[in-house]
Amino acid sequence: MMMKTAILTATAIVLASATFAETVAELHEKQLNAIDANNDGFLSKDEFNAFSDYAFQAMDEDKNGTLGLEEAKPFLDIKQFQNVDRNNDSFISRSEYDRQMGDDFSTADQDGNGQLN
Repeated sequence: MMMKTAILTATAIVLASATFAETVAELHEKQLNAIDANNDGFLSKDEFNAFSDYAFQAMDEDKNGTLGLEEAKPFLDIKQFQNVDRNNDSFISRSEYDRQMGDDFSTADQDGNGQLN
């Protein structure tokens, strides 16, 4: 349960950020450890994708493959939800979520080495 809470908190920080790079420093050590599977102090693209996948599945309480506002509400405010819901259908689809998380990772990976530190 503690790991799930840490990962969901980290997801909320990532999705809520304007610039993901600034939020890596905001993640608490427990949250980073939950995401950094090999404990090397860096987040690889694979670790980030695994974290992203787990977080989406955990937030998708009704397991319908989308996040409705009620499911996302504990993690995102309405403005953040609308920013991720790119087609404005009042649901965050898996592709919209993945695109946002991918964009956030790419923005944060300023040196293009596939790792965040």
